Amino acid sequence: VTSGGGRMYVTMDRYENDWDVVKRGWDAQVLGEAPYKFKSALEAVKALRAEPKANDQYLPAFVIVDESGKSVGPIVDGDAVVTFNFRADRMVMLAKALEFADFDKFDRVRVPKIKYAGMLQYDGELKLPNKFLVSPPLIERTSGEYLVKNGVRTFACSETVKFGHVTFFWNGNRSGYFDETKEEYIEIPSDSGITFNEQPKMKALEIAEKTRDAILSGKFDQVRINLPNG
Repeated sequence: VTSGGGRMYVTMDRYENDWDVVKRGWDAQVLGEAPYKFKSALEAVKALRAEPKANDQYLPAFVIVDESGKSVGPIVDGDAVVTFNFRADRMVMLAKALEFADFDKFDRVRVPKIKYAGMLQYDGELKLPNKFLVSPPLIERTSGEYLVKNGVRTFACSETVKFGHVTFFWNGNRSGYFDETKEEYIEIPSDSGITFNEQPKMKALEIAEKTRDAILSGKFDQVRINLPNG
């Protein structure tokens, strides 16, 4: 272990909601720079967990350093990098930073020449990443596709961090509509730059209002939403 941090705070943002999260991971993993430095991962976790109100998901970024205070394992030219996570949504942004030449979301400072692969291809439309270890499953005849193609008018809504759960994932890892004349998707922008434990209300009211309007409109046969608060 050469660097780390909590998954809600370091590296693993979703749906381009907060690029600062990815930047904190890039700085630690690639540049070997972080606000906290330790001699071992055990020391890091013990020290950071001892802080008041410490929470695994929100631990700050840290790096492991040698006796001279230098990072023991930054990503450098010639390295092989594999990223893996069960769900794709938390991997896409990091994959863009590692692979895209014209990346402009934050200053990467340096871009190491690496051999990079994902466990899966996280975005089939963007072909991201270009190299992957396991072919993504082909998911057909999802309930969303089946209902729409049988004339069932559908409405889907959530805030940014869960929008994919009622659209992309729901539809078998597929972006866009099956039939724009029978579907309506509404994304409420999530709070950015503030952690959800500090803003637990999130966008529940806005999602509820849009859902109420959809039901009262009488336009839809199926309404699906995701309230992320729980």
